[in-house]
Amino acid sequence: MKTRATLLIALCVLAGRVQAAESPENVALGFEIDLLPFTLSAIDGQLGGAANVWLGLDWVRLRAVGSHIAFPPGFLTPSGFSNRELTAAAGIVDVFFLPKFAGPWIGAGFEYWWNSIGSPSGPATAYWNSWVATLGAGFVWKFWGNLYLNPWAAGHLLLARPEVTLYGASYTPAPLSAEISLKIGWFLWL
Repeated sequence: MKTRATLLIALCVLAGRVQAAESPENVALGFEIDLLPFTLSAIDGQLGGAANVWLGLDWVRLRAVGSHIAFPPGFLTPSGFSNRELTAAAGIVDVFFLPKFAGPWIGAGFEYWWNSIGSPSGPATAYWNSWVATLGAGFVWKFWGNLYLNPWAAGHLLLARPEVTLYGASYTPAPLSAEISLKIGWFLWL
């Protein structure tokens, strides 16, 4: 009786392993780095960066994103201001049009932005925070196993836009902003 039970358990375990081996790859864990924050911050002589971790199931992936950007003076920093920085955290849901997390995708979610900006006229710095709705799209191109390039673009709608005034100069962030970049990523099947 003990031998039959052991044999039955062994067959069930083996059948489960065979079924798992034959099932399609549909759950993945991945990591990406975004080149835009590194590049912009480096131009400003600062350290910046962005990365995200994602979990995918079938054709959907959930991403947790974190980034920090130091904007170069005169480029994406309003006139009369300096030392503009942005730190962001986001939760994004992406949907792919092809299986195995490759090809075109669209995504949407919410971000929280911590902003700061200084002035060349004095030492004061202004700080404000904003909730942001975001919509983006991209294309995952696997070039070596599950290592890939992901060119993408996104639009951001600021849900709060406080006016900032320092030393007589005023700035109100635009309600809409856009970005385009390139991510390098890798994932593994779970």
